[in-house]
Amino acid sequence: MAWYGARTFYRWPSPESRPYEERVVLFRARSLDEAVELAEREADEYAAEDGFEVLDMVQVYRISDGDEEVGAGTEVFSRLHALDVPPDEFLDRYDSGPAHTRADE
Repeated sequence: MAWYGARTFYRWPSPESRPYEERVVLFRARSLDEAVELAEREADEYAAEDGFEVLDMVQVYRISDGDEEVGAGTEVFSRLHALDVPPDEFLDRYDSGPAHTRADE
């Protein structure tokens, strides 16, 4: 069983700003298709807890074949962007304003 990172997207029901959320969650699966299924199921469960809307996109990234250790410093998601724009313009596309973060301790 390989390790996969799955990126999922949500819209919060907050009436004032309705922020979007993206998450990357780890899964062990036998195939890419199984990892997508696990991610979709987990996304539905996560969203149901707080009334979030699940957006229709799942991006899955194979992390390891399962025999490598996954821990601190392990790349869990990567995506290449084929855009012919200067670095500042690229970053501006992803800087959507103040970020909402949540830390459970």
